[in-house]
Amino acid sequence: MTLPASTTTTTILRHGGPRFVAALAVSGLTAHLLPVLDGTDGWSLFPPLVAVLVAISTGRLILGLVTALCAAAALSLPADPSIVQWPWLVFRRALVDFVWLPLTQSFQLFILAFTASLIGMVRVVSLAGGTQGIADLLVRRAGGARSSRLAIFLLGLAIFFDDYANTMVVGTTMRPVADRFRVSREKLAYLVDSTAAPVAGIAIISTWIGYEVGLLQDAMTDVGAGISGYELFFRSLPSRFYCFLTLAMVGLSVVLRRDFGPMLRAERRAQRTGEVTRPGSTPMTGGHEQQLEPAAGVVPDWRVAAFPVGLVIFGVLAGMHLDTLSTPEVVAARAEHSFYSRQYWTIVFSHADGAKIMFLASMGGTVAALLLALTRKAAGTTSRPVRLSRAVAVWLGGITGFHRALIILVLAWAIKEACTAVGTSTYLIASLGSSMPPGLLPVVVFLLSSVVAFAIGTSWTTMAILLPTTVPLAYSMGGLPLTVLVSAAVLDGAIFGDHCSPISDTTVLSSIAASCDHMDHVKTQIPYAMASMVAAATFGYLGTAHLWSAYWGLALGALAIAGGLLIFGRDPDA
Repeated sequence: MTLPASTTTTTILRHGGPRFVAALAVSGLTAHLLPVLDGTDGWSLFPPLVAVLVAISTGRLILGLVTALCAAAALSLPADPSIVQWPWLVFRRALVDFVWLPLTQSFQLFILAFTASLIGMVRVVSLAGGTQGIADLLVRRAGGARSSRLAIFLLGLAIFFDDYANTMVVGTTMRPVADRFRVSREKLAYLVDSTAAPVAGIAIISTWIGYEVGLLQDAMTDVGAGISGYELFFRSLPSRFYCFLTLAMVGLSVVLRRDFGPMLRAERRAQRTGEVTRPGSTPMTGGHEQQLEPAAGVVPDWRVAAFPVGLVIFGVLAGMHLDTLSTPEVVAARAEHSFYSRQYWTIVFSHADGAKIMFLASMGGTVAALLLALTRKAAGTTSRPVRLSRAVAVWLGGITGFHRALIILVLAWAIKEACTAVGTSTYLIASLGSSMPPGLLPVVVFLLSSVVAFAIGTSWTTMAILLPTTVPLAYSMGGLPLTVLVSAAVLDGAIFGDHCSPISDTTVLSSIAASCDHMDHVKTQIPYAMASMVAAATFGYLGTAHLWSAYWGLALGALAIAGGLLIFGRDPDA
């Protein structure tokens, strides 16, 4: 039963109001007690601190971000205004200086449009049977529990362009296959959840890259490092230890046929009794999967998905190359390096108008997806079940359905401006720069990012809060090499915390897609996520900062995971 609006509001105020006030009080007291460092007081930490605490205590992320913006606006007013003027000046500074001005820059507008366009394209591809075609292609290879798990993992890698689409498509389409071969719902939810975000986070074309590059671009502009957000993204890819090692954990557990802890018990229950869910559990269900079903009569075809996605990838690469064709730095790089070399493409991405090119490429993919959808025929007939009005409605519906993430994206840019206005980075540099060895900063930031993401249940907001503050600190302590490690640590820690958090939207969606009891999913996934986190922290961020390269860190971390599975894991099918 749906409560009346007035009742809902009263309930929110009764339970959320005291927590909101308590979060403000704790944040204010902490800021007041912090010492003054290099002319900056502890109130410079109040906006990001209140954003985190309000989000934790009330469970309302946007409320936390808006509160932080208003707090930063109040703290950064140029002069003491009158009581009458104060509310208007705070509102105008928060809305105009922090929210509106960043949006007027072409980079942010193109990134916003790219993200929205790609989301819509994914929905049209699903309507035309493309994502279902990818699933069917992999299902044909499944002949047992082990091959079913492998097919789920491979499908998760194939749908790399969006974690929400990945979660819902893989979970809902592979659930009947998993049930048939007695793969537990807990294992299905884990395979879905632990593949979607890591692969989307490191893919060069996804709904994530625009967001990540946007934050990195702002950080690079602030510190004057002389490189673009794209270059920092590519430089940090080998250091995305948690993402790569999580994918290694998923793949190795399937290939080696090893499970441990609560997951092992769940898998053996399913194999021995046929009960794919725990007796007495409450599987989550939802109507989200219906949005991804192909149009009636359309025969699924993997090429319908492969062509638009391939067009976007090719469009970005070709567009970057053409946009910088006559740029002096790129001309010099072309003469010195091979066209296929990493050095050449690093310089190309650094000098291209990347946001505009990504937007144009995504629009090209959208047009291709619409044309494919409109020309698809129902099986055995000449009729076309997808009309233009429906295809456009699905495209627009995907964007509007993703509005909360887009709002968070806009507020994330605003938080960056707010932290800059109150001097958050300056205070962190003064407080940690002289007391913490630079070699410990990456692992400390990774753990901090993990805690924040776990507490608030979202990786995107965690990135928005921590990147503007930790990247300048890293650059001041160790230059560009340390900045690369720290930026990767923020992005990775955010994904790890998001994986473990029971209030994370992707964790909830994974439970819905797999029709699994939500807490069963959380309890069985946490040991695997923790193992990947420990490997990433020790062999990755700690080891790379002191002993070896990022590639050695990845190799040693993967070996440690494989060894741990062989020693502590057991065959779930035995």
